[in-house]
Amino acid sequence: MIWWLKARQAHTGLPLAVLALLVLVMTVQDLHVVLPSFSLTGENKLPLMLFVPIPLLAGLMLCLESRLPAAELTGTRRIAVLDLTLSVGTVAVAQAAGAVVGHWYDTVHPEQLGRNTAFLVGLMLCGRALWGQPAAMLPVLWAAAVTMVGFRSPRDPYPWTVIPEASGTWYATTGAALLFLVGLAAQFFTARRVS
Repeated sequence: MIWWLKARQAHTGLPLAVLALLVLVMTVQDLHVVLPSFSLTGENKLPLMLFVPIPLLAGLMLCLESRLPAAELTGTRRIAVLDLTLSVGTVAVAQAAGAVVGHWYDTVHPEQLGRNTAFLVGLMLCGRALWGQPAAMLPVLWAAAVTMVGFRSPRDPYPWTVIPEASGTWYATTGAALLFLVGLAAQFFTARRVS
């Protein structure tokens, strides 16, 4: 286990990403930013919380791609299970951070952080199974696509966007959970493939 932590750099890379997440969640909370869009209004007022999971996802990808290929191919340890634990733990930390900050400061958008992180981690893990390390850009591209073409009107996102939906939206929560499970399955079945 200790060698896995050192090989994955989970003892250094992920704590820094979690620290960045905590600082961003406490700083951003319910702040909004006006960004350009291809909608009829030409701009959208989006919560900055949509972009907060991205540094955490970059830290997770750094850990997952830090590997010792020869040792993983010939080893007997359950590396796939340890990597799954790392991914699930990352989403759990984001969920807890969003819930605590949302409750503590009585703000709305941090409550969506766990769902959005699960969705974006699932997207990234599916992409990683296909393309490897470049999949780290998928969450950024998804957020950009949501910003540019994800809204019918300034406050009405399309259902496929998931991340700008309100925290109680059932189809966004279901979609995030399903994509997260598919991403975990993709990660498990491609764990020993060296990219």
